[in-house]
Amino acid sequence: MGLRQESIHPVGPKSEKQFSTAIVGGGLAGLSLAIGLVQRGIPVQVYEGATEWTDAGAGLVFAKNSMVAMEKISPDIYKAFAKRSSGQGWESKKTTYMDYRDGSTNGALITSVICANTGQESVHRTLFAKDLVALLPSGTFHMGKRLFALDNRPDGGYTLRWADGLSTDADVVLGSDGIKSKCRQLLLGENSPEAVPKFAKEFAYRGMVPMERAIEVLGEEFARNSMVNIGSNCLTTTYPVEKGTLLNLVACQSIDTWEHDEWVVPSSQEAVRKDFAGCGPIMQKVISMMDKPAMWALFDHPECSTFYKGRFALIGDAAHASTPHQGAGCGQAFEDALVLCSLLDDEQVVSAADVEDALEAYDAVRRPRTLKIVNTSRENGEICMKRGEDTGDDLGKIKATLDQRFHWIWHEDLDQQVQQAKSKMREVSKARLPSK
Repeated sequence: MGLRQESIHPVGPKSEKQFSTAIVGGGLAGLSLAIGLVQRGIPVQVYEGATEWTDAGAGLVFAKNSMVAMEKISPDIYKAFAKRSSGQGWESKKTTYMDYRDGSTNGALITSVICANTGQESVHRTLFAKDLVALLPSGTFHMGKRLFALDNRPDGGYTLRWADGLSTDADVVLGSDGIKSKCRQLLLGENSPEAVPKFAKEFAYRGMVPMERAIEVLGEEFARNSMVNIGSNCLTTTYPVEKGTLLNLVACQSIDTWEHDEWVVPSSQEAVRKDFAGCGPIMQKVISMMDKPAMWALFDHPECSTFYKGRFALIGDAAHASTPHQGAGCGQAFEDALVLCSLLDDEQVVSAADVEDALEAYDAVRRPRTLKIVNTSRENGEICMKRGEDTGDDLGKIKATLDQRFHWIWHEDLDQQVQQAKSKMREVSKARLPSK
């Protein structure tokens, strides 16, 4: 039985671009890129594999670079973010990114890490994603479209084959289908060691509770502001979301191997208490609020030889999924989207054939920065579990490291990054021209 085909229909303002674009994956990376493209008059369709929304990875944190990227992609994205985001609850902590505390005590302060002008802002992932979908024109976003295969067309474009038996033709395919990315496997080769996520040697319990309950258990300061409690081979992270009405809870512990087939397995309060039995009172209070705990294995993508091939590229977690220990992984998705939509909007990119130069430039600029973030996030997890190679359990060394290790992430000049990518694209295009 032959495959039925769905063509991509241009959506949004009339475009001078002579190519169609399919985004595979409707998370924050894919949605922000789609909004940026549509608002620049570039036709796009977004295909999300899930059939319904879930609360997986419910809380996300952002700093200055992420918020600047949102605004530059589209002010509408930043407005949607600001509508839901929660900063530090106390005015005196508005520029604080995170308080790092000694989890072996009742939370004695190790250091307050400052991110000038913005501090830290956090959102509920699913609710924010739904708000971004609402910014797209009707008919642009499709759920229940799980990619099964990708066929090369003679003209250099692609036929996307879906698990539902249908197919779609597109000139350009951008894979933003998350850490378990099918696009990544297809681009790198399913047998490539880089195609699959790597276990980060830790797991997490997650939860979310009403702020009233959090205040009751933790007190005003610890509940209304963002905290990391550092323990031996473990840590807890808490921060407010949804305008401070909820507190997001994460409790991580190191473990050498993951023996389960599934990444998320049910657990119990008894098991959580046992895992964190050696921790101090403040960490015990955090885990006490996890009423229906599940163990979440943490994986990442620490290596990738390329983010593109032809007119096919990876963005967001599909390219560079990270552990949560720098609060920087999701922010990189917005930087990806900014660079990509700026390149595709450039006057030099008109035909489908021009897109490959743009994607080569995107790869050259984005891959080194994002993979550094993946690997330094793992390092920061080690540091905050008192087993960093250079810091161990020395709180003075931990403080000195934390006070300076985030600045290169937050204070990136994004305009310069975009210009660097455009210069690279012109360099690549020039090199492709036949020599006289």
